[in-house]
Amino acid sequence: MKKILAIAMAAALSLTVLAGCGETENNNNSNNNNKNNTAPTIEGVKVEDTIMAGEEWDALEGVTATDKEDGDLTSKIEVSANGLEFKDGKTTPTVADEIGYEIIYTVKDSGGLETTEYCTLKVKQAAGKLENVFTADFTTPTAADEDAHYWDKVIDGPEATATLKEGAYVFDVTDLKDAGDDKLMLTRHFGDLTVGEYKLVVWAGSSVNTKINMQALLDDADAATNTWDGKNLGKGNDDNYATGDAPHGLYGAEVGTTVKPITLEFSLTDKKINKEKVGILFRICLGGNDNPAQFKFSIEKIAIYKTTGTESKESLKSADYKTSVEGLYPNDHAVVTQGTEGADIAITYDDANNADWYSQVAIGLPELEITKGEKYYYTFKVKATAEIAELIVCVEDSLKGWEMRDSYHSFSLAANEEKTIEMAFVAGEGQDKAANLTDAVCRLYLGKHENGVASNKLTLISFDFGKVNGNKTTDRVAQDKFVLFGGESSNKTNSKYPFAVYNGSDDDLANKGIGTAYIENGKLVYKIHEGSTVGGQNKLVIGFWDNPITLPENAYYVVSFKVKASAAIGMDVCLHDMDCGTDWNSGLIYRRAHFQNDPVQIGTTETEVSFTTEVVYKESKCELILEFGSAELAKLTEGVTIEISEIKIGVQKLAK
Repeated sequence: MKKILAIAMAAALSLTVLAGCGETENNNNSNNNNKNNTAPTIEGVKVEDTIMAGEEWDALEGVTATDKEDGDLTSKIEVSANGLEFKDGKTTPTVADEIGYEIIYTVKDSGGLETTEYCTLKVKQAAGKLENVFTADFTTPTAADEDAHYWDKVIDGPEATATLKEGAYVFDVTDLKDAGDDKLMLTRHFGDLTVGEYKLVVWAGSSVNTKINMQALLDDADAATNTWDGKNLGKGNDDNYATGDAPHGLYGAEVGTTVKPITLEFSLTDKKINKEKVGILFRICLGGNDNPAQFKFSIEKIAIYKTTGTESKESLKSADYKTSVEGLYPNDHAVVTQGTEGADIAITYDDANNADWYSQVAIGLPELEITKGEKYYYTFKVKATAEIAELIVCVEDSLKGWEMRDSYHSFSLAANEEKTIEMAFVAGEGQDKAANLTDAVCRLYLGKHENGVASNKLTLISFDFGKVNGNKTTDRVAQDKFVLFGGESSNKTNSKYPFAVYNGSDDDLANKGIGTAYIENGKLVYKIHEGSTVGGQNKLVIGFWDNPITLPENAYYVVSFKVKASAAIGMDVCLHDMDCGTDWNSGLIYRRAHFQNDPVQIGTTETEVSFTTEVVYKESKCELILEFGSAELAKLTEGVTIEISEIKIGVQKLAK
């Protein structure tokens, strides 16, 4: 019996040992399998999504899961979120949460490895169906008499027509017939001009290279004789003016195929007019010598500027960098060394971080207080070995930077071009905070560069900073644009045409930005002849203060438009409520990009741009602003034409 028991015990022990060995072997195999097992992957999960309360959301739409060992695991994906219930991956949130629900995606493979992904679901307040409230009308407007702004055409002999079209006063000449300079022209009388220095500026272009004459003449009542030619004004000396020896007018001015400003300078002095106010006749004369028999001549804008008073410059800091680089402070991406021509600033471009103003150099202005309301100037001479498409210059606090900034201007440098840059500014006009600058620098931001250029060298040759003393002022006393819509047209308040165009040169002759707008072939066209590197200098506006697009309160605004351009450029888009008082930013409802920070890219293929705003709780008098300005735009010497084929604005009112 004991023997049988012993055998049984031995057998049991043997089985136990064998079982133990088998378990160890299985564990080793399992560990090996886990070592070889790879975790599953989940693809298609959005980082963020937005819906309205009451809308169904499918968390699994476009989402898949795969595993190297198990294959397709999409059906194994589990979705969860605090506060939401899911059925077959779908949920219908009923409570708005604009911070967002955290949606958790998990999937586990047969080996027990688990993968998790996350999505933030923002739920906006519920709203009704989309209601269209504005669709742009692109029928061509008819010119009214007032759109000519009292400029009169003269066609005496040549075969030609003069028409308000294409955002300009356009002369189509089919046969000049050897006409003299008084047979084909545009004229206008301005009364009540007073003593001062004047500029008559005409923005014009021609289909082929042409020449024009420009004259300013005293009217009959003020002339020495009873003809307009009695006093042909120029900038001549008062003493020889009456004898006719002084320069008269502007003759043979070149007009090219790109619209540019052409300037006639003249003066009205006590000796010349001998009275308080006078009337002037301006003549813009086409034809004459060296003109083709056929051409198309466009005048887009005419302005008159008056300068009075005197001023002088008082230098407060100057430097010749041929001998010293003292007072120059580069950032980590620029290196300053002494060169033979001046201070050599070595720049290394980092394409992975090619932001604007990547490299900087500050010129110290020690012990100077930049006083708010006073006028200052800076002048410096520079040269670069490679092109610098954007050189920003400003005066700002050395530590606070843009938060305490005054003058802000953009320039460009061609390769090996030596350039003198000069600018005047009134302190405090550009600051976000009204305060004096006591620790100021003149800072150079070295912006975008040519593609493929890895490094550059900017040579700063000399610098001068100072105060402008005196009472000299320049004011624009007249401006006539020939666009058939906008604030200066007969369609100023016509709700069919709530369009306007703005260019930097509209405000100041020194600013960049030349262009016009018109409707042609069922499209709104903005033709930019000169672009600026600085945003805001070329703008097409839909809705303006005299002709706004009024949108209701308590609603989402949905905006869409179709756009293309003759060249690839960037575009800033914003919707703005003009009824915002003096704080422009407080009226900003939506902004797609700010100047060159992630702009909308458009080109020769039509693109549809659309956006939905957050809830707007007050009735808004809106302007939709399409804004252009970049180094790429400024380099397009032939300009660019932008076409808008559709503009729609709708609203979704909040559900009650």
